[in-house]
Amino acid sequence: MYGKVEFHDKANKIYGYYEIGKVKNKRQEYFEGAIYSNDRKVCDVFGNYAGYIDFDDKRYFDIREIDEIYNEY
Repeated sequence: MYGKVEFHDKANKIYGYYEIGKVKNKRQEYFEGAIYSNDRKVCDVFGNYAGYIDFDDKRYFDIREIDEIYNEY
C-alpha cells in the first residue's frame, strides 16, 4: 500500500505531505513526510499509523502512552 497525502493552506502558504509505505527498511504501515511554510521546510514528519507520530524527532503521539481509550456505546 503506497499513497501520498497532501495538505495545502494557500491563504497561509503552508504545505504538508506524508507518504505511506515508502519508508526505506520499514514495513508498509510506516510513513514519512514534511511540513513547509513559505516554501521553507519547517519540520519532518515520521511515524506509524498504528502507533505513533514524530515531528522533528519529538514524539507527539504514542498509542502505548494512552491509559484508557474511551468508546461511547
